[in-house]
Amino acid sequence: MTARTSSRLAFFAMLAALAGPVVTGTPPAFAQLPSTIEKVDPKAPCFRWPAVDLDKDGVYDRIDRCDNTPLGAIVDEWGCPLDGDRDGVYDGLDKCPDTPAGEKVDRDGCSSVQLSGSSRSRTEARTEPPPAPAPPPPAPPVSETERQLVEGGRIRLENVYFETASANLLPESESTLNEVGAVLEKFVDLKLEVQGHSDSRGSAAFNRKLSQARAESVRGYLLQHFHLRDDNLLAKGYGETQLEVKERNDEDRQRNRRVEIKVLNPEALPRGVKVERH
Repeated sequence: MTARTSSRLAFFAMLAALAGPVVTGTPPAFAQLPSTIEKVDPKAPCFRWPAVDLDKDGVYDRIDRCDNTPLGAIVDEWGCPLDGDRDGVYDGLDKCPDTPAGEKVDRDGCSSVQLSGSSRSRTEARTEPPPAPAPPPPAPPVSETERQLVEGGRIRLENVYFETASANLLPESESTLNEVGAVLEKFVDLKLEVQGHSDSRGSAAFNRKLSQARAESVRGYLLQHFHLRDDNLLAKGYGETQLEVKERNDEDRQRNRRVEIKVLNPEALPRGVKVERH
């Protein structure tokens, strides 16, 4: 039997007692009514309608459409509990009244995200757009060596030194050779000629032999330290046949003693590219 049914039976019992003969003392029907009989529902059609509210939600059973509301739940004017965030836990009992839609909650109406202290739901976290990708790193500056190769198809190796009248490379040559090797690794399809040149002192035969040995020494260093194709890298000594300047002093002779690398298949170089100086 529900609270509403009990209340209504008590009311009909009261009406039956009032319709019978007048007797002294408390009629038996009134003796079985709840204690709220002493209270009056001021909006009831009959003045003596009892103010009964068995589920104690603040709405009299006369108009309570939900007469089994849990104690503490907030109800509407008809006595039915409210659930503002629609998580299944009534307002007034819900300790987390602003749960986002779709979140699973515990008996207190709180989701795991709310219990962890986060102000955002998992749904919001999933729908947040991914961060913008980081901009690509700036291109490394192009060296003078690479500029010479791409624009002119030839590299002059500055600061490459040998022992006097020998093809043995001096340690101070390694910096230039390492820079050249790093550039050549970017263009492995190029066919290259390592050219050795001498000044005009000494016999032509000796100069040709020495320049050949020095060109081979540079070629060997590059193949040993860098990933280059053996058959794409040739060595040739030109002796004094291709002097760069007329020799008038030691400075001119030093300029003529040089090693150069020439591209033999310039069609393999990048076309229409002008390398900016940095």
